[in-house]
Amino acid sequence: MLYVYVVIAAFLAALIDTSLGMCYGTVLTPFLIITGYSPEIVVPAVLLSQLIVDIAGGATHAKVKNFTKKDIKIALLVAIPATILAGVGAFSNTSFPRIITKSYIGILVIILGLITLYGLRFKKSSKGIILISSLAGFNKGFMGGGFGPVVVSGQIIFNHDVRPSVAIGDIAEIPVCIMGLLVFTVLTKLSFSTIFLVVCIPAFLGSCIGPYITIKASEKNYTEKMVGGIMILLGLFTLVKTFFG
Repeated sequence: MLYVYVVIAAFLAALIDTSLGMCYGTVLTPFLIITGYSPEIVVPAVLLSQLIVDIAGGATHAKVKNFTKKDIKIALLVAIPATILAGVGAFSNTSFPRIITKSYIGILVIILGLITLYGLRFKKSSKGIILISSLAGFNKGFMGGGFGPVVVSGQIIFNHDVRPSVAIGDIAEIPVCIMGLLVFTVLTKLSFSTIFLVVCIPAFLGSCIGPYITIKASEKNYTEKMVGGIMILLGLFTLVKTFFG
């Protein structure tokens, strides 16, 4: 039964991630730890399955035209600084108390969620996208999360369309996940576990469905509200967990 629960959780996490561009690790990591898996197994399992989700989800986003050739430039503006800053974030993680790192993520996500929810928009700016992407990459290396919410909402705030913003949130995370897996492989003794397959297969299936939900949600103008609302909840949850356990 435990494997059944893990399969359902991985499928739902991938579905949410590829439809909104966020929350895969946020949903799956604590679930796997609560069910008894050690962080040494959970981290590579989530990184590997996240990579599969991003590749399969990105391909599906391209298939249904959420991501097109005109979005490649923005994707590169997101992916390159995010990947570089992920390394900086990982290094900085050892230099600050955990309460500071968690509070920073929580507050940042709440602020961006409020801006997204209330429809505040800034002029399109490549520098703005690079800044947002750098923050997102730093977050990923710093805490292992906080990438999707910042990247997706940041693009929306800088007047990028919702559908490609969600797609880019997945696609730009591919090199970030590869970097994380490489670092994990170099610094630790990585061994195969059956949980890798148990997580990756349903995650792949969920990621092939999520992009279709993005289309339906954007047609009814639900996506921005959902992104903003979920970000506020994530930020509040992070702060509550940080200060009250």
